[in-house]
Amino acid sequence: MRARFLELTLLFGAIPLLLLGMRMEGIRVSPLPVLWLAAGACLLLLWRNDRTPWRVEKRSIDSRQRKVALTEVAITVVTGSVLLLLLYQIISPEAMLRFPRERPVLWLIVLVMYPLLSVVPQGIIFRRWFVDRYRPILGTGPMMIVIGAACFGWSHLLFGNVVAPLVTAVGGVLFMRTYLRSGSGWLADLQHAILGDVAFTIGYGQWLYAGPVN
Repeated sequence: MRARFLELTLLFGAIPLLLLGMRMEGIRVSPLPVLWLAAGACLLLLWRNDRTPWRVEKRSIDSRQRKVALTEVAITVVTGSVLLLLLYQIISPEAMLRFPRERPVLWLIVLVMYPLLSVVPQGIIFRRWFVDRYRPILGTGPMMIVIGAACFGWSHLLFGNVVAPLVTAVGGVLFMRTYLRSGSGWLADLQHAILGDVAFTIGYGQWLYAGPVN
């Protein structure tokens, strides 16, 4: 048990700090290749133990619970989008919706590619593999949700600002809760993708892509 707690601390606590330190020393590390390598490693570990992402998700959750989870996802997406709009007006001097207005083609590309290149690998690491690996020490209740969300937010330290870890930690609570309640990583990924696309559309890309160090 202690060894697994130490592993969790090193992987999800120390490595983001290392990447942030490299950034502060002027060594730029592109987040996506790091993410893809980590997701690939997690997939290999799952397959090594005969635990494909699809098999990991096969839990005893009935159709009624899945329908409830889908309804909750719809509610959280709408509520989360409104809160992101309100928060942006408080914390950013930049005008909202500049990205789609000024660079519509790139914006459309981001809307399509962000879920594929970023959300799916994050879902493999921070939901499927994380739960499968740390369920013995964290369970599948509030502790898993809180620590999983904290690790998800902490991983965004490499963007070098305060907004990214805080906003993504809140999102991490929603995504992990959806995954645990529905048993569907794809449903959690869908929730993650929609809210992420909303965030980029509003203007959060200044923090979630290459924001300044605060």
